[in-house]
Amino acid sequence: MNNQSSPTINSALLELRDASGLLQHSISTQQGALHGALQSFDSAGQTLQRAAYQNGARHGLSEYYNGPLPQMQQHFANGIAHGPTKLFDAAGNLAAELTYVAGQLQGEARYYAQGRLVRRANYRAGKLDGTVDDFGMDGALLQRTSYQANALHGPSLRYWPNGQVMERIDFERGLMQGAARQFDQAGKALGSPGPTLVKRVEQLLRGAP
Repeated sequence: MNNQSSPTINSALLELRDASGLLQHSISTQQGALHGALQSFDSAGQTLQRAAYQNGARHGLSEYYNGPLPQMQQHFANGIAHGPTKLFDAAGNLAAELTYVAGQLQGEARYYAQGRLVRRANYRAGKLDGTVDDFGMDGALLQRTSYQANALHGPSLRYWPNGQVMERIDFERGLMQGAARQFDQAGKALGSPGPTLVKRVEQLLRGAP
């Protein structure tokens, strides 16, 4: 009986190829676990993903591609999303800038369309919390809403192109407070507020016109 132990490979660079010999994956390992760079390739030899590992878990920057175009860039710490993340559209333009802390969205997030900022939001522990601004393609503010723990909380405002408030609705913990108020482009209130949807349904059920 041979009691001699097999030699331990502390680190290695593995290359996995398909039946035709094309390189599919390049993998760095240490003591049998992913450690270092992992890179995957498509049939044309272009990078599909490039990721950093530490002791078997993603740690550091991971990048994903669609041909030559970026799809996502995300940072990890011990296998959990942690740090800045960027998302890209099908044309490779920046679509979103996010920040994760221990796997949850945290802080300001920015969303883009055709390279232009269309939404700015704030998160706390993975939930919308604070102000959310929506913008037109010309950069004008279209709407501003307030959230607390993913529920509408505070004023919700829509704006005319000249920057004046068009409509205001107040919320508390997701519930509408009172009726919506509309304003003209000069900021003047437009008549008496109409009934809320619930009130209007009650009126119709009573046969009111």
